[in-house]
Amino acid sequence: MQHVYGVSTIKDLLNFDPMDSTQLHVAGYFKPGDGGGGLFFWEPDSSFDPDNGWVFRSHVRPRGRWRRVQSSDHDVRFFGAFPSSGDVSKQFQQALYSCKKGGRLYIPSGHYSISRPLDVYQGTSVIGDGLLSEIHYGGPTGTACWNAAQRSPATSVSFRGLNTLVHNEGTYAFRLTGMSYSRFDSLFVHLRASNTSAYYGPSNGESPYYNVFTNCHASGPGGESNGCVGFDWAAHDDGDLAPNANQVFGGHINSVDIAVRCQGTGNIFHGQVFEMVNVGYEFDLPAKRYTAVHQGISNDVFGLYSEYAKIVFHQKHPTCYFVAQTSMVTGHKKMLEAKSKDNCVLLSSHSGQLPMNRSFFQKAVEFNPLTFE
Repeated sequence: MQHVYGVSTIKDLLNFDPMDSTQLHVAGYFKPGDGGGGLFFWEPDSSFDPDNGWVFRSHVRPRGRWRRVQSSDHDVRFFGAFPSSGDVSKQFQQALYSCKKGGRLYIPSGHYSISRPLDVYQGTSVIGDGLLSEIHYGGPTGTACWNAAQRSPATSVSFRGLNTLVHNEGTYAFRLTGMSYSRFDSLFVHLRASNTSAYYGPSNGESPYYNVFTNCHASGPGGESNGCVGFDWAAHDDGDLAPNANQVFGGHINSVDIAVRCQGTGNIFHGQVFEMVNVGYEFDLPAKRYTAVHQGISNDVFGLYSEYAKIVFHQKHPTCYFVAQTSMVTGHKKMLEAKSKDNCVLLSSHSGQLPMNRSFFQKAVEFNPLTFE
């Protein structure tokens, strides 16, 4: 009869002779009860590369491997990543790599420090405990915390319940390049440095397209002009391509320079809330398309609630078509700054200047409809 022995930590597992028992229950990764333990079995002929999460190399037997019995989602604690334990970039990436063929990776509540970009693989879902799962990103300039492991073909992934804090200037929380058909749900981004972005989306011609964002928030560091952008969907990489055909539902954006910068087309923004921003929506063409034969983008906004945006809508090129319907806009200096009001439709049920009035009225900007030959 096979007995299941128990040891306290992963270190004890590695020093246990599998000839005494081929099954072991480990109470914790570094200490009993820390969430990194589990049930393990010995595979005498295995030569899998150890990842120190699901597969471990014995210190006693040169041949064979200890394998974790998978009875739940992937968990960063399986790889030795614990809150307030220093830089856990390596452990997080090992955990993400373990989901390379698909899977859910759970990040429990706590403060985690990440110093380099993390790659997320096709079919991976990364989930946390909302505001309590704090991912503090301190990577180098020009990098993002969360990235697609491959840019072509596009990667379909999902994120839910994460709180990503961006600490270094010129960095981002999510780099959307390479992500299409993906879901982003109940995410929080705190931009702690200037010239940072929450959802940063240069395109590569295949992505980021057809993504859905629900209840995704972004908060900036404040100040008169901090260079921060909530949804930064401009053609930064080559000045030509930007995100197309994405949908955003809800979410609160505050204390940034620009809430939404959009240079793509076919994007729809539903029910967002803006507070204390210099510009709400900025619609523009990618730089290279200013001299292109084919110009023009078209996007839609529905149910915007905005307080104290200096400019609510900014159309920077006359061929940036948009239709916008607001639920309440107040405290602004200018509702619309446009190169061509003929190509904008703006309906507002409330456009008060708090505390001056709360009157309700309807406002429409005249436009000339497109004609097709």
